[in-house]
Amino acid sequence: MRALILAAGKGTRLKPFTTVKPKPAVEVCGIPLILRTFLSLKGLGIEPAVVVGYRAEEIRKILGEGVKLIQNNDIERGNAYSVLCAREEFEREEKFLLLMGDHLYTPEFLSAASRAPPGSAIVCRENDTIAIDEATKVLAENGKVLDIGKGLENWTHIDTGAFICRKDIFDLLDEIFRNKRSFEWSEAVKMANMRIYEVNEPWTDIDTPEDLPKAEKLLLRSLIKPEDGIISRYINRRISLNITRLLGRFDVNPNHISALSFLIAIISSYLLLSGSYILGGILVQVSSIIDGVDGEIARLRFRKSGFGGFFDTLLDRYADAFILSALFLSIPFSIRNFILYLFALTGTFLVGYSASTFKEAYGMRAERLEGKLRFIPAKRDERLFLISIGSIVGYFTEFAIPVLFLLLAAFTNLRVFGRLLMAGGMEKSTS
Repeated sequence: MRALILAAGKGTRLKPFTTVKPKPAVEVCGIPLILRTFLSLKGLGIEPAVVVGYRAEEIRKILGEGVKLIQNNDIERGNAYSVLCAREEFEREEKFLLLMGDHLYTPEFLSAASRAPPGSAIVCRENDTIAIDEATKVLAENGKVLDIGKGLENWTHIDTGAFICRKDIFDLLDEIFRNKRSFEWSEAVKMANMRIYEVNEPWTDIDTPEDLPKAEKLLLRSLIKPEDGIISRYINRRISLNITRLLGRFDVNPNHISALSFLIAIISSYLLLSGSYILGGILVQVSSIIDGVDGEIARLRFRKSGFGGFFDTLLDRYADAFILSALFLSIPFSIRNFILYLFALTGTFLVGYSASTFKEAYGMRAERLEGKLRFIPAKRDERLFLISIGSIVGYFTEFAIPVLFLLLAAFTNLRVFGRLLMAGGMEKSTS
């Protein structure tokens, strides 16, 4: 599948940012809008082409060589004319994804939009980043677009600026421009009898300077993973996303962040081993927070890699082993403490291993089937938070560390055993 991005307009409402650059070149979290959309599409296996006009060379510099740029030499004729300019390049495509270059689309949105049938206007029900009076609204009936525009008083959906077009759209535009000098794409949508296709993944339109902070907030919020544990979601991300917002403006290597998190974990292990439970416990939680930044930076700046994920996972396992071993060596030796430590360490390794092997074996995340078991705090962010609290309490009472090992052993191994039972049940259901 291919995509056509419209990036020819001036974006006068976004001044002073568009005084020296075209609107799609404006940056959000350190990356121009047009480049963010371009890289997201490439990551989904969709080949984009871009219609350029105003300050076209700026777009060319951002996207680099080898990108198909289509020139619109008369941008005053409206954005429907930009679509028509792409006829020679796209008229052999049975369908293609059409996008506005001044919108911010997340990869999740683009993935969902690309699955729409040909002849679709991609819409959503609501968008809290766009004021309703600024939104382009859609009135639909029986799934068909009846009207579209910002001034609609009666409307059912919000236009996202994304469409799945058929190749016959060029015949319609040809006919329109035989009789009109300028024409807007929204009017063409009504004439094309498009049907609506609802996608409620994150996106936003950027019209004014006031929209930029909202776009940044939406983009950062989209970095939160659905599988985040309760500590990540309600504590760690509140801090890590602010760190990512600051670092995201620079070309930071996510692997360096992973290494920093590991270094903090090593320092915390040394402190715990020496009996400095309060400072060591605090640094365990700091390491956990920083551990979220590397993935956020990787997703934000399109720096995800197989090596990066592998490197981060290995360092996490080493850090877990060092922290738990430091705690064990810091307390008096006993068979009871050794057994608790052994089960806590084994469960810590197996809870992550069982999740990855379950997904590999059955093609789905174990959390989808765990029911109430998923509320047991056994994910890494939850374990490190327990270790942090347990270590601090351990400064005041010698029983805290053995109790911590007991809780970790129970929580992690219960999740592992639950997954084993689920796997057995799935085997029976397929036999």
